[in-house]
Amino acid sequence: MSISRTVIVGAALMLITGGAALAAQASSQTTSTKSSNTANATGHEEMGTVSSLTSSELVLLNDKQKETTFKLDSSTKKEGTINKGAHVTVYYKNQNHERIATEIKVEPKKS
Repeated sequence: MSISRTVIVGAALMLITGGAALAAQASSQTTSTKSSNTANATGHEEMGTVSSLTSSELVLLNDKQKETTFKLDSSTKKEGTINKGAHVTVYYKNQNHERIATEIKVEPKKS
């Protein structure tokens, strides 16, 4: 009888510790997801009219006639035909004191 009690107690302990390990793993995954969402939230955006454009740089003129320069690279996503005079939204990150465009979307002209 004492052997069966030992087996039952051992099995119960294994279930308890296994459950704790699963809970810790789930908590770790939730924290990781929150960190990733926070990283996305630190991005910036600016709207305006394209003042000039090269393969490596876009200059945007905002409503207050202020020019802002964005660096472009091979990872910059471009949606629509981007040319001088186009109204766009630029999504960017700050890196080494420069604005690096991550995505550029052409916006429809306002009538």
